[in-house]
Amino acid sequence: MAWMPPLHVLLSPITADTGATIQQVQLKPLYYAAQKDALARAGDDEDDQFFELAKLATGLSEKELDQLKRPDYVTIAQYVHEMSTRPASFFLGEQTESTHDQPVQLLLPLDAAGRTLTELVLEMPALRATKVMKKLATNKERAEFITAHCSGLMIPDLACLTVPDWTELQERIDHFLNQPAAFFRNATSK
Repeated sequence: MAWMPPLHVLLSPITADTGATIQQVQLKPLYYAAQKDALARAGDDEDDQFFELAKLATGLSEKELDQLKRPDYVTIAQYVHEMSTRPASFFLGEQTESTHDQPVQLLLPLDAAGRTLTELVLEMPALRATKVMKKLATNKERAEFITAHCSGLMIPDLACLTVPDWTELQERIDHFLNQPAAFFRNATSK
């Protein structure tokens, strides 16, 4: 069964912009591009960042979010924090450490190049690719380039990854970029 975001039953119902009563909020996954845009809008203030991400995660308007009682907002903020920092394996309940040659299981399917992908097979980058990566101007550009290179995705496809899928990919690719060959030999011989 595919992963589903949780349903949050509000401790204190709020009034929708339409005048209806909202008693529960179906939380939504955060997507890489939408999160990046929301964080850019929010600036450097952490509270503003969480508020922007809470709008994405709930689908509520600013006026509706402002009505939330603090315990409901804290619950949503915890969900946003986990969505923003945890890899897909956390949400999928995978307890074992995956090895470099195992596909990355995606939290939600990804439509790319006319296919629906539920996993990505990663390829270790060649030195040539890391040289190109290092010439790019920003950390985001470098991360997007090497992620597309290792996953076989196009850079625009990365926008449709959930944030936990992006995080999972970054952890695996970080190993490719920073670990010696012995790390991978040891990981496969366990």
